[in-house]
Amino acid sequence: MTPVSVLCVPYAGATGLAYARLSRRAGPELRFTGLDLPGRGGLADRPPPRDAAEAVAALSAQAAPVADAGVPYAVLGHSLGALLAHRLTAALSQGAHQGPRTPPSLLVVSCCPPPHLADRLGAGAEELLGAAARELRATSGRAGADRTWAAGRSDMELGRELTDGAGPPDGGPRPVDVPVLALYGADDPLFPGTAVRGWERWTRAGFTAREVPGGHFCFREHAAAYVTTIREALRGSTPRPGPPAADDRRTARLKGVRTSRGDEVWRA
Repeated sequence: MTPVSVLCVPYAGATGLAYARLSRRAGPELRFTGLDLPGRGGLADRPPPRDAAEAVAALSAQAAPVADAGVPYAVLGHSLGALLAHRLTAALSQGAHQGPRTPPSLLVVSCCPPPHLADRLGAGAEELLGAAARELRATSGRAGADRTWAAGRSDMELGRELTDGAGPPDGGPRPVDVPVLALYGADDPLFPGTAVRGWERWTRAGFTAREVPGGHFCFREHAAAYVTTIREALRGSTPRPGPPAADDRRTARLKGVRTSRGDEVWRA
């Protein structure tokens, strides 16, 4: 069995290595591959991107070996990385009309408001960067946290550019012809499901929103449940039937239950 590649776009201040925990939980069906922005990680010897176009071009170049291989793959972005992942998906899909390139089978946007609600991202920028720095300090020490804070401020400027023209989508970012899976943490204090579900208007090919356990960094806190949700979405399978949907969130969080909002909620 050839595993499906999931190309992972870093969040503010991070590198592709931030998704390493998902790789350890991937199993034989998935392969999580971290991408980097210029100026950090595997591209540390290159100058940082001057604008969103340079950032997307650098990500597209790293994605090319997978996108040009003619096999199914997905694109994943967490937090600010979701906005970049959306632009990357659009770029890869556009390239598919010009040659042998294959568009992604799925775009996964995680714990991030969509472009037309991204003012919420800016309003929580300091808290967001602080959370990223604390998360990295726990695994990489203070020096790593300080680098995250500095790079994150630059990335937030990219984030503002990535949402230019959003409103109704008549300029700037546009809907993609790729199915979108929107994930949000059950205990995320920054971007709850009400904000993340707004991604529905940014795809013309199907939309699913799912709650996963954990806070803003749910993909690290509960990697197994997070990977399971992506795996099931890529399979296109239907969750096993559970109890009837109810407004009571304690009932709605049982594995496989579809809530009254239409979200599929998983517990692994």
